[in-house]
Amino acid sequence: MNSTGRVHLQVKGSHIVASGISDIGRVRSENQDSIYLDKEGHFMLLADGMGGHERGAEASETAVKIIQEYLHPDVIASELHDITNVDGVPSEIICLFSLIDKAITKANSEIYQHNQEIGLERYMGTTVVGLVPVKGGNVIWFHVGDSRLYRWRDSTLTSITTDHSAYEEWVRNGQSGNEPAKNVVTRAVGPREGVIPSIDWEKYQQDDTYILCSDGLTDMVSDEQIGDIIKTETDVDDITNRLVDAAMDAGGKDNTSVVVCRV
Repeated sequence: MNSTGRVHLQVKGSHIVASGISDIGRVRSENQDSIYLDKEGHFMLLADGMGGHERGAEASETAVKIIQEYLHPDVIASELHDITNVDGVPSEIICLFSLIDKAITKANSEIYQHNQEIGLERYMGTTVVGLVPVKGGNVIWFHVGDSRLYRWRDSTLTSITTDHSAYEEWVRNGQSGNEPAKNVVTRAVGPREGVIPSIDWEKYQQDDTYILCSDGLTDMVSDEQIGDIIKTETDVDDITNRLVDAAMDAGGKDNTSVVVCRV
């Protein structure tokens, strides 16, 4: 998604309503982010090509293209035939854990092999975050890198992903030593031979609102500001526009992508 300006997607499914915007920002010459909203609302994806690396847009587009193939409802239905039930965990969730892991492995392998073939001085890569509403009142999500997923519930904003970043590791280790830069990711899709996604799930509550975003939002807009915007808007598309506009008003120093989904 290396177009200039702003890409704007909207979906209204039987169980969700979602809006996605990807904006080039006020400084960058290319948009290296990619977003994808399944037309029936079955899943949403957001990827942020690694800033400063060559061909970041290619990496994010490749990852999104491959992952969406694994999350197609027909693929999930076929995979379910081979799933063994586990007490307390719905079979669809078990199925999706497997498919997501396969999708990330495939995307990583393809980008990594391409990096080697073309001999880039600095390997391209991408972060990714995805959300999959599942029948039965569940939702599953996954991420690699520092693109985040938030949940708005009962007037409270919660980050339900933990960044794969040097800064986050520094915080978890008691802030020992020098503070690293916040934009140094410790996991990404493509630069290394293997990568492990973080995957989790929960039962959602009616009117839960999930926000997928690149660091172009979170580096410019605080969690408190994000919560204030959601609090004052009822329409999902209005929330998405206001979040991206807030990042632009704060300087728009990076590509900014946001997907808002209400279940």
